[in-house]
Amino acid sequence: MTLFIKKASEDKLEFDVLMNKINPLSPYGKEAKKEMPIYRKGDERQLVREYDLMEHMEDYYVDRDVITVLTHLKDITESIYRSEIGEVLSVVEIFEIKNFVLLLRRFRKTIKGQEKFEEIKIENLDEVIEWLDPGNEGLNTFYIYDAYSERLSEIRKLKNQIGQSIKDIKKNQKKDVLIKYNLKTNLKGEIYINKSETEKQKLLDDDKTLFISSETPSNLIYSFKNTEKTDQLENDLSRLIYEEEEEEYRVLKRLSGKIGKKSKRFQKNFKSIGKVDLVLAKLREAKVTKATRPEIVEEGIIKILDGRHLKTEESLKTHHQNYTPVSISLTTPLTCITGPNMGGKTVNLKMIGQIALAASYALYVPATSCKMGLLDGIFVSIGDEQSVERGLSTFGAEVRNVSDALARSHERCLILIDELAGGTNPIEGYAITKSIVKYLSDKKSISVITTHFDKVADDRVTKLQVAGLREIDLTRLENELLDRPEDGMAIIAENMDYQLIPTDDVKEAPKDAIRIAELMGMNKVITEYAKELLRGSEQIE
Repeated sequence: MTLFIKKASEDKLEFDVLMNKINPLSPYGKEAKKEMPIYRKGDERQLVREYDLMEHMEDYYVDRDVITVLTHLKDITESIYRSEIGEVLSVVEIFEIKNFVLLLRRFRKTIKGQEKFEEIKIENLDEVIEWLDPGNEGLNTFYIYDAYSERLSEIRKLKNQIGQSIKDIKKNQKKDVLIKYNLKTNLKGEIYINKSETEKQKLLDDDKTLFISSETPSNLIYSFKNTEKTDQLENDLSRLIYEEEEEEYRVLKRLSGKIGKKSKRFQKNFKSIGKVDLVLAKLREAKVTKATRPEIVEEGIIKILDGRHLKTEESLKTHHQNYTPVSISLTTPLTCITGPNMGGKTVNLKMIGQIALAASYALYVPATSCKMGLLDGIFVSIGDEQSVERGLSTFGAEVRNVSDALARSHERCLILIDELAGGTNPIEGYAITKSIVKYLSDKKSISVITTHFDKVADDRVTKLQVAGLREIDLTRLENELLDRPEDGMAIIAENMDYQLIPTDDVKEAPKDAIRIAELMGMNKVITEYAKELLRGSEQIE
């Protein structure tokens, strides 16, 4: 399958600003985000179904119970795989599986409509709960219960009996000695004797139930010896502990085998949970960005009403400025946009690409409405506006990007080209731009080119202009600039009309550059001479 969009092109569109707002809560949702499919031309039915699912899930995106379950789910995929291939799971792993299944049962009861959408259907695993909760306690704990094995139950009973016998023997032994010698023990059950108490020391040394376990500069410390009986009992206890561990291993092996046989159901549920989690994350992102469901159609069109480029919108908000949404209607083969350098042409290209890519990823789009057909690919050639150097090296990179796009222009691709050859010789730049416009003017792609060159578009091309400053009261604007000269660029940006105006016959690109230079206070001798040169200049044919 051919590449839909390069990572570098996604970066140019600043698509990460949108993707970074999609935050699934569970490990399964995070994995689903990594595997998000791109919907291409021919996938219209699947994409519409995905949007139908998103609409169906809108009641759950802030559901407290659903969020709690997704937040507490742990990744048990490795444990399920290990059980499937016959490995024995640990107590901790089985505890996590039990907790997962209990949460899943709660989740299954909450999410409605699973019969309509197979991709979110949760398979019943109540049988697993019965295996891991033989006492039907319903607690999210796990212990290797006596109920799993009669032999295990017998061993534990014997262990308890022997343990109690050892305690009783030692207790009585200690009691007899303490009474006999009128002594007390510390919290550790040890007897401290001052070295000066030689008589008492001799008595204790002769007592066969005691031995010196340690000493300090002033004290001797005595501990109690095991009797033959306690030695025998402790040996029996060690043997039972070993037998218990062996029996517990057999229980774990049996449970692991049973769980392994349910691996397909677990795998299906991993996918379903991931799907639900991702859909809810996409819905939360849509609410934050005020995005809407696009209408997906068969024909090759992109119609956007009040579209927004998220990165630019957020940047303007930090500077307390408003973003102007832009509407545009695109179809094959080509649309040419002209306008001043401050007119937002590049942002409009990014907005178009971001919205088209968002729809291709089955996301809601940052626009009041959008109607579009699916694409075979997206190609972006947008120069780095922050770069100091825009010479032939930059132009070479642009040519590579454009060449890749032209090679696929016979398909329904979206091709976005911003100010091609803007840093080269103007005559050559004009010739290259006009040639590319001519080449694309009969292709199947939906292409959009921004340019400051005049007369590059013929009658086969849809022509748009950025409204710019044409409707602005220049006297008012000049007065505002005189009052606040330090805010000159911000004032011009606030007064700039970024809307795109359809023009059936664009004779010239707008000349807002000289107007902006005048408003920003450039010497009038220079601007008047520039106007004179412009009026007398020969237009390149």
